[in-house]
Amino acid sequence: MIPMTRLGQESYQPRRSSIYKQLNQILLEGKEVQQVKKKTRFATERFPEGHLFFPGSFLLASEVEMKDARMDRAESVPSDNLAPLKLAKKIAFLDGQNCATFCSDPFRLYFDAYGVPVDWLTDEDVRLGKLENYDLLIVPGGPDAGESYYEGLGEKGYEEIRHFVQRGGMYLGSCAGSYFPLSAERGTTQSDVWLNMIEATDEFGLDYWRTGTGFVRIEFEDVDHPVARSLALGEPSTMDVIYWEGPAFSLLDDSNVNVIARYKNFLASGTSRPSWSLENNQIAKDAMEWSNPLTQERFEHHLKGYPAIVEASYGKGHMVLLSPHAEFGTCGTEHAMADNPNYVLLMNSIYYLSSKGGV
Repeated sequence: MIPMTRLGQESYQPRRSSIYKQLNQILLEGKEVQQVKKKTRFATERFPEGHLFFPGSFLLASEVEMKDARMDRAESVPSDNLAPLKLAKKIAFLDGQNCATFCSDPFRLYFDAYGVPVDWLTDEDVRLGKLENYDLLIVPGGPDAGESYYEGLGEKGYEEIRHFVQRGGMYLGSCAGSYFPLSAERGTTQSDVWLNMIEATDEFGLDYWRTGTGFVRIEFEDVDHPVARSLALGEPSTMDVIYWEGPAFSLLDDSNVNVIARYKNFLASGTSRPSWSLENNQIAKDAMEWSNPLTQERFEHHLKGYPAIVEASYGKGHMVLLSPHAEFGTCGTEHAMADNPNYVLLMNSIYYLSSKGGV
């Protein structure tokens, strides 16, 4: 048993990135890993009287070796509270025109730290139909609200992405990558430059400048959701993230979109700087210098209470859309970049989509 409990901002495990990297290698080798999906009490060698283990903890065969991990030998774990952990075998990352480098580079750091094998695809790769070889597509942020991807992908690229998800592919979007699959009212410019795949839109359309950049707090709608595993101990549970002009999701009538987390509080921005150190995250420092700072008033009007993370099905496929930037790491706290909880949010999203895709 590898407990993955988060207490405040601290984790029971001193090197989360090392654990996930080893787990992903184990999964890629075809070995079995189980994950606790509901709060469960059972006996272990350390706690023979019984102990609570929370969603996100891992269970491996006793002969599997793990470095840098605090472990305990488990006894008779209830199988109905376990779920097999899955990792998509073929993951693609869109590295096309207008996919901003400052959004893509943090993903590179994350993929390396967590041992997630990813192929970087160009717009032309997508247009040529190469997505058919993949299980999961990740689309990063960019300089606009997703519409700028049209310049590289064109109508052919758009249709390839729709077909990819429709036939059973998984999609993970961040910021502009989350604007991208949204729907728009017909007859507007948005209907031409967004994918119009799910029954949700942005409340304020293409005007992403309305909000700005800052640090915000989100709250999980369902603390038992797989995306929240090891990040939520109970209800309510929140986490702090870097926000950079992402969508305020608005669900349309008869929507099949499920809300995973909502925007809860404004924390800081360039006009209301934080009291804590930003020295361990350059992106957090950059966010405080951005020319379009988020304010308390903007947050209250444009974001508070709106969905921050949503999921939806499209055809046989499934999508998880993150409005804030989990790949940017923490809001500049003292945690090492690779071991920050926001990377766990990304890893959970990939595991969840991998399980939905039947990998």
